[in-house]
This record gives sequence, structure tokens and C-alpha cells, in this order.
Amino acid sequence: MRVHLTKLFTTQVGEMADGIDIVPGGSGMDKSISIEGRITVSNSSEMRTALARALFTKPANLSVDLSAVSYIDSSGVATLIEAARIARGQHTRMILDGIHDQPRYFFEITHLGGLFDIAGQEAHT
Repeated sequence: MRVHLTKLFTTQVGEMADGIDIVPGGSGMDKSISIEGRITVSNSSEMRTALARALFTKPANLSVDLSAVSYIDSSGVATLIEAARIARGQHTRMILDGIHDQPRYFFEITHLGGLFDIAGQEAHT
């Protein structure tokens, strides 16, 4: 089921307000989240909530699909760093997948890519 999370309520995707789309998934001991849109200071808390929910079950692996993210600012990256720290502390492997364009450039120029397990990183370096 695809949902759009806002700070105040959850709506169906057809009723999207300013924010990001977050699609939970996975089964068993593996979880996945697909994030879509622009991640900024105004909506990174939505991503923080979704990541916290996924990590709460202490999955073996958490895949975060960022292939539909067109922009990420420092608050979005800080949210991912926080989630990665929690994941490491509970022995969950958190994998970032599909990073491209501006988000990939942001990770490259800040040298923060080394803090994450990034799928396909070898092909892009």
C-alpha cells in the first residue's frame, strides 16, 4: 500500500500535500522503504518517522530506495546518518539504493558516502 505521510496525518497518494512519498515494504527479516520527492528540512521528519518504524522491528536488512529522490538537503542527510547509527547499534544492515543526480553529488562532495552501505557504489566511483 502506498501512503503519503505528512507531519499531521496520513492520506492516500491521490491527496498529496507538500511532502515526500514513502512506500514501506519487505517481508520477514528484511524491510524496505522507497522514498520519492525532494527531501528538505520541512519534510525530513516524515522520513525519520518511516525509518524509525522500519528499524523498530530490528530487521536483518533495511533497504532504502532513493531512486525517486530528486533532491536532498543537509537535514535529509542528517536523518539518514541518524538511522544508520541506530541500524548499526542493533546489527541491522541499512543499504541505500538508487542514489543519483543531486543526492549522489551531495554524498560525493561531502565525503559522507563512506558512512553508508550504498548499493552499486563500485560502479559509480
